Amino acid sequence: MAKVHVTAQLDFIKSITSSSKPLPALSEIIWNGFDSGSNKVNVTLERDDCDGLKTIRVTDYGYGIEHDRINKLFGGLGDSWKKKAGKQNGRALHGKNGKGRFKAFALGEHVEWVTKFIKNDKYYSYNIIGTANTIDDFDVGDPVEIKIEKSTGTTVVISNLEKNFKSLQSDTTALELTKVFAVYLTEYPDVQLEYDGAIIDPKDVQDKKTDYILDKIQLKNGKTISAAISIIEWNTQTERAVHLCDESGVSLHELQSKHKINAPGFHFTTYIKSDYFRELDKENLLSVSDLHEDTQTIISVAVSKVKEHFRCRLAEAQSEIVENWKKDQIYPYVDNNDIGPIELAERQVFDILAVNVQSYLPSFEKSDLKSRRFTFQLLSQALKQNPESVQLIISEVLELKKETQDDLANLIKKTSLSSIISSAKVVANRLDFLNGLEALLFDKESKKALLERDQLHKILEKESWIFHEEFNLAGSEQRLEEVLKKHLDNLGVREDSPDIVDLGDGKQGRVDLMLQKATQPRNGEFDYLIVELKRPSKKIDADVITQIKKYAIAVANDERFQGVKIKWTFVAISNELDDYAKIDAKQKDKPAGVIFEHEGLNITAWAKSWSDVINDARAKLQFINAQLEYEANRDSAKEYLQNTHAKFIPEINTKNS
Repeated sequence: MAKVHVTAQLDFIKSITSSSKPLPALSEIIWNGFDSGSNKVNVTLERDDCDGLKTIRVTDYGYGIEHDRINKLFGGLGDSWKKKAGKQNGRALHGKNGKGRFKAFALGEHVEWVTKFIKNDKYYSYNIIGTANTIDDFDVGDPVEIKIEKSTGTTVVISNLEKNFKSLQSDTTALELTKVFAVYLTEYPDVQLEYDGAIIDPKDVQDKKTDYILDKIQLKNGKTISAAISIIEWNTQTERAVHLCDESGVSLHELQSKHKINAPGFHFTTYIKSDYFRELDKENLLSVSDLHEDTQTIISVAVSKVKEHFRCRLAEAQSEIVENWKKDQIYPYVDNNDIGPIELAERQVFDILAVNVQSYLPSFEKSDLKSRRFTFQLLSQALKQNPESVQLIISEVLELKKETQDDLANLIKKTSLSSIISSAKVVANRLDFLNGLEALLFDKESKKALLERDQLHKILEKESWIFHEEFNLAGSEQRLEEVLKKHLDNLGVREDSPDIVDLGDGKQGRVDLMLQKATQPRNGEFDYLIVELKRPSKKIDADVITQIKKYAIAVANDERFQGVKIKWTFVAISNELDDYAKIDAKQKDKPAGVIFEHEGLNITAWAKSWSDVINDARAKLQFINAQLEYEANRDSAKEYLQNTHAKFIPEINTKNS
């Protein structure tokens, strides 16, 4: 008996096992069996007297593990021979990092490899034993010559299981394994996988398999690559997933599909095949595919092809219904074989939407022919004039789940649909405004577009909810403006006088500006909000804080406000606070940002950076948007600013920096 020590950090080895889920871990062991040259891999689940899972056996009939290679194969990590080989005996290899054997420890504490190999025309057998407690050391037995039942192969025996692993014994396990190995088993029809007594055959659970060769795809560095996709449609319900595979269809990485593909009634898996994924996998980049620009480019091209595929499939499935419409003469298009690609796509979209209308609105089919013909004419006309809106509205409304439809119906009993839409629009607009404001204040290119700070002042007058919601619809008042001007000297040298200030680079404008809002919560009472907008280059420092305090006290003590119940809120905002201001804005038992409070005068003064203001406002919208699932982006932010504040901002460049 000898020992093999793994030359890798123990923590790293343990991380491989702890991060593995049962089915992916088992799949790695199965892949090892196929990579050994075996045409068959057999997974056996052995149960105890109480029908609990006791042992997992994975048997292959490949080359086995030669004893004199055990140190190289089991002692190294991160440099598998398979990475360099790529293929063996005409079949693609899956393994590449030598991690597969450690995945077994995600299933059980004790793992034994019983392996048989041939050398110099003689057959030998020996065992390799590993335990979770000493995962970086393996006990290796001495080879014993086999005199009877001469054969090669390896059986991996996993015992002292971590748990009962219901996920490995459920009715869906075979389907999940089928999804992982579907393309590989199809590419190599002589290969067989047996799981718990049942042969895994993709044809048993698939309705259709379609292959497409994609156009050449150009990567960021100018290189072009080849890629293909296989779309397998299943006859049983399954989550939509995308497998990134090598050219032969060996799945290297699985990710959940985040793209909305309109394919109601279809259950499918997409396999994107390219040897470029094999290159990325060697560099361990597939695990961060969401952040890898070239991978996202390939996925985007593939998804476009999948969408095109299901437009055709839906059209096929709905052709019978369409033929009936034609017989009833309610179909809004004239039969014509000579139509262009644009009208063909329009017809396909119409067929999808119209079939959904008929399916989800039982009263439609009961309507007379004249009403149905009119409905279809309106729908086809809307598709021509405003296709994006029609497709979005109808697809979202018609694809609501039953419980969501009930929720919507109950809600409409209490309020109007227009009010629901308006409320959602307010949240969406505010999220877009926050994105747009960030661009105006911080983006290198967009910041140049904001030529004058008084433009920002005009915008914020309409968006004062960002400071305090109750001031959103409030206005200013003449008395307040006069008092503020009177005490302006307390804020030091100003640059927001009526005179135009030279900002440099040929630009002019007023730099430091004040936004004031007044609201009357009750008769005889007033709430005042005064926001001091400092120029971006001016950090909030000790001088600014002192000035704000003096100004607040002077304004609140003005004789014109004597005897009036007033709540004062002063906010100084700039792009940055210096170290002194940051400390002063973090006082014990006060909200972050408060730099001064005076109970007698009812004053609260704040110092905030624009980042704090925007993040605070965004956090308040977080809960509602979690339900709304609205995704604000640069384009939607640009559109909102231009629609709402067009006269205050020039054209904004929204290219990604």
